[in-house]
Amino acid sequence: MLKDFTNNLFPLLRNDFQKKLLSATLKNLEDLSNPLCFNNFCSGYRELIRHVLSEMAPDSEIKACAWYAPDKTSRTGITRAHAITYVLQGGLSSDYVIRTLKLNVLVDKKRLIDAINTLHKYTHVNEDTFGIDALRASDEANLAINALHDVIVLANQCRVQLARALEAQIHKEVIAAAIGETIGAIDELATHHCIDDINVEVVTILGVCSEFIYLKASGTIEVELQWGSNGDLRRGEGIAGKESFPFTCELQSHVEYPAELEIAEGAFCVDTSSWWDGYYDEE
Repeated sequence: MLKDFTNNLFPLLRNDFQKKLLSATLKNLEDLSNPLCFNNFCSGYRELIRHVLSEMAPDSEIKACAWYAPDKTSRTGITRAHAITYVLQGGLSSDYVIRTLKLNVLVDKKRLIDAINTLHKYTHVNEDTFGIDALRASDEANLAINALHDVIVLANQCRVQLARALEAQIHKEVIAAAIGETIGAIDELATHHCIDDINVEVVTILGVCSEFIYLKASGTIEVELQWGSNGDLRRGEGIAGKESFPFTCELQSHVEYPAELEIAEGAFCVDTSSWWDGYYDEE
């Protein structure tokens, strides 16, 4: 069981150092002859959680969140609860996450905090924390590993749900951008063109920070290309045809108003490279 939880956590860690630290930490549990094996595991795993939270939730970002309130018991004003909240939802309000995204972040947040408190307890070696038996050590380690895994998974799920919640508005903004600005990559293909359809196929949340949400939409744009004037077409001297090209578009919105999306000028990009494949070949 411990191996299953560990295998699930490894791919979620962001760098080689964190993965190496997890591997080294787990080796402590293999040394059953050492009565300090679980204490050593707790010390290493607590450090792993610290590194994960530090990377995913920078102090400056936490303090910039509207929901942040300094904790008087903390030297920096920031607690692990603050860091876990940021990992889960960035600057989004808990009300939006719970009511709109339908995610209960409080349960997994509490589980990881409880796990950290348990790890902290066993890093201090006293008579009641020394020589923990293998079964108890395995159970406690499972709880700690699974708690961190579930927080990261829930953070990812929050981004997926956010993308779904904004999908209709994203589609609307992408269409408006495609119609409202000249797309140079398509404009250079023919005398005239018109957009027949735009299909938003994938929406990715690039980041949920203290103030802004950054997104990327991708899909296909279907266009009708025309060479020559309308009169040329009527006389049979012009040509018209339909083509489809992939596009990407980057958007952003404020965490307080997620649905009020904006597209920066020039952020709608169409890839017409397929049109030019072989165009300059001598053959």
